[in-house]
Amino acid sequence: MKIAYFTDTYLPNVDGVVTCLLNYRKELEKKGHEVYIFTPGSKKDKAENKDKNVYYFTSTTFKPYPDYRVSLFPFPSAVKRVKEIMPEIVHSHGIATTGLAAINCAHALKVPAIASFHTMVPEATHYLTKNEGMQKLLEDVAWKYLRWYYGFFDTVLVPSKYVMEVLREKGITNTMILPSGIDLKAFGKADGEAVRKKHGLGKKKVILHVGRLVMEKNLDLLINEAHSIVNKQPNARFLIVGKGPSEEYYKNAVKMKGLEEYFIFAGFVDRKELPDYYAAADVLAFPSKFDTQGLVVLESMACGTPAVVPKKSAAEELVEEGKNGYTFSEPVDFREKILLAIEKKKEMSESAKKRAALYDKADTVSKLEELYRAKAEANKTKKEAKKNNGKKK
Repeated sequence: MKIAYFTDTYLPNVDGVVTCLLNYRKELEKKGHEVYIFTPGSKKDKAENKDKNVYYFTSTTFKPYPDYRVSLFPFPSAVKRVKEIMPEIVHSHGIATTGLAAINCAHALKVPAIASFHTMVPEATHYLTKNEGMQKLLEDVAWKYLRWYYGFFDTVLVPSKYVMEVLREKGITNTMILPSGIDLKAFGKADGEAVRKKHGLGKKKVILHVGRLVMEKNLDLLINEAHSIVNKQPNARFLIVGKGPSEEYYKNAVKMKGLEEYFIFAGFVDRKELPDYYAAADVLAFPSKFDTQGLVVLESMACGTPAVVPKKSAAEELVEEGKNGYTFSEPVDFREKILLAIEKKKEMSESAKKRAALYDKADTVSKLEELYRAKAEANKTKKEAKKNNGKKK
């Protein structure tokens, strides 16, 4: 089967969406399928691309978030390329012009169109304006656009029950839950000693945060509670992994609170090294309600490290209270649960691994493959029926 993926983000970017796509592609190709990627790229991306299954559209930088790009009128080139490939399924992983190109291509080829909802975009309007009134207005506009956009797809895949409920409240009802899986093999043999040595952590109690350094990840909460955590656990250190447009903001926040000796900003970490960072930690602090699933929570658990996540969030679905982590609702609750998780890490480690094992990417992709086959077969039957009716006439 040939499958065309349309996405607003791909390599060299590394984020949750890209991780999901790489896992999908690898597993599907193992099963003998061909996966083609359509994505915005720079001139450098195009020039250095040696992957015949990846097509970079001409694009421009998304100024509010320079790590991302927006395709510039990709429609003619997208249709031309998909007609050369003739995929049986079009699957969109974005909502900008690349996503619109997915709709256009599915219509041109008369093949099923599936979408995945990866990001709570309406909650990121602060990138466009600092005015709270305008942010609310833009949020409403964003939901209207998403209702229109996802109406073109046969099925919208969501990674959690939480997201499904949010979308249904907003009028997007053609949804199906399919969590993004993780590569269990990559996280099963993690060893944190090298990471502890590299960052001079020794026997310190390590509170880890992994993710893009952006405002919606709510890292402010961890920084604000750090003094109270250190007062009760002087041996604590905060290891921050990732980069992003708010990096300097967060570093300055740490400096303003006089916490430099307790925080380590590790920057970007290659995915091959990431399991060792999870294994080096005593707890993963995950204060974000923005994420639609929280892959880093599963990755952390796969390495035996418990997580502390917000209540009324997608990540809450991954946590069994007191068994593989904790949930919190208030800032004081957040810090107390972090301290408790540090204390209980050893007894929660195996439960964390067992929970993560339920999200093996191979199982997820098998379900995805079943969906693709069902949609493609139904479309084939529909075309044959239409053809036969035409002959009878």
